Amino acid sequence: MSDTLTLRLQNTNIFVVGDLVLDEYIEGKVSRISPEAPVPVLLESGRRSVLGGAGNVAANITSFGARATLCGRVGDDAEALIMRALCAEKGIATDGLVTSPGEPTTRKTRVLAGYQQLVRLDRESTRALGSDHERSVAAAFETFLLSAPEAHKALVISDYGKGVITDSLLSRLLPRAEEAGIPVVTDPKSVFLSRYAGTTVLKPNLKEARDAYAAQRPGEPPFAVLNDEVEALCSFLRSESQADNIVLSLAENGVACYGAHTDGLVTFRATTLEVADVSGAGDTMIAFLAMGLASGLSLAETTRVANVAAGVVCGKLGTATLTPSEFFGALSHNPFSPAKKILSASDAVTLAKEWRARGRRVVFTNGCFDILHAGHVDLLQKARALGDVLVVGLNADVSVRLLKGPERPLQAENDRAAILSGLACVDAVVLYSEETPRDLIRAVRPDVLVKGGDYRIEEIVGQEDVQGWGGEVTTVALVEGRSTTGIVKKMRAGV
Repeated sequence: MSDTLTLRLQNTNIFVVGDLVLDEYIEGKVSRISPEAPVPVLLESGRRSVLGGAGNVAANITSFGARATLCGRVGDDAEALIMRALCAEKGIATDGLVTSPGEPTTRKTRVLAGYQQLVRLDRESTRALGSDHERSVAAAFETFLLSAPEAHKALVISDYGKGVITDSLLSRLLPRAEEAGIPVVTDPKSVFLSRYAGTTVLKPNLKEARDAYAAQRPGEPPFAVLNDEVEALCSFLRSESQADNIVLSLAENGVACYGAHTDGLVTFRATTLEVADVSGAGDTMIAFLAMGLASGLSLAETTRVANVAAGVVCGKLGTATLTPSEFFGALSHNPFSPAKKILSASDAVTLAKEWRARGRRVVFTNGCFDILHAGHVDLLQKARALGDVLVVGLNADVSVRLLKGPERPLQAENDRAAILSGLACVDAVVLYSEETPRDLIRAVRPDVLVKGGDYRIEEIVGQEDVQGWGGEVTTVALVEGRSTTGIVKKMRAGV
């Protein structure tokens, strides 16, 4: 993945509202059992505090280089001072924090012996946010919307069930976000999903989704197959919440996305090689979903990015964030990352729908590309210039043999696909085995169909289909004297 994605994600400004948590870690070593009771004795070697809950979402955003404004409730106590200091250290704007002197700042203290968590101590209040504080949060959101109009923005609702995310606060924020035209990413806690209506992406984990399903549909039998359950849960979640899309965390089974911008269920495998601690991984995913949507990435692209980011923090101990270098290191080694442009037909169809839903012009061309030469590159670059994304239909080996004879192709389909995917002007490569790409064109439904200037419009396969749905069919001039056939003849002649 190039630096372009980094810059897109960093050029975002996210308003995070929700329950704030101060995560405290007491670390040490256990070498004996207490003589007073059958419990381990920890020899403390250090303690540290980090931002948790909605604070961790904001920390993930600023650690990556984007901007975040944090809204939530703190007490009038030492923990609040620590939290404000941590926010300042990470460059998080805290104008939206409200102080409630009668409530403690939520704190979770974890006692660790190495990687093993021995016990967790919680200190919290779950009293609902007062109306005065709700007005303060709404005012902070309004200020956020009016600031930096050139920035790409999003709203995050981080609900940990500690009292900040009330129904009345949601009724203030969600309609205002819709009016402003910015995406909303919600991490839900309540099983009453209708309170989140107006959300662009609702992101529960599998347990939360199951709990909500059981609460609303008690007594229904369990699903026999996880895939069947995931699709049913996503459909239920979207129906109950009236969210545009669902992103469902599946722990070791990865993540699924489903909704208005996908063609059915799209799943991505987990990317973590070694899990040290899953705490905070959901916050990381929420942060990257918000940055991705704010930057204009498609839902599938955003979900892939968020899945990789969450996988990185699962390999770290405790609540954690990640840097751009860590993220792209993982992305480049992840075989399921968006850096891999070679797609199945169904994945290409899904992405094409999402691209069009976001106003992008999809261009399609096709060929064998047996020996990639300057003429091919010129054609692909010109095709890409006619729109926003370029999908290349690539003849599979069996298809090339049908067209060119038994001695072709010279390069196997996987090699040809890998070479094409390395071109910056190519956004997706899709192999097809048929003699023509007609079925693939009908499935992808491009806005523009392009071939070389050696074709007349009426000769181009799929031209009637594309023109039928209002698309454009065109040709581009070829580079003179460049062809695979000519190169092959020279090779055989020893020239």
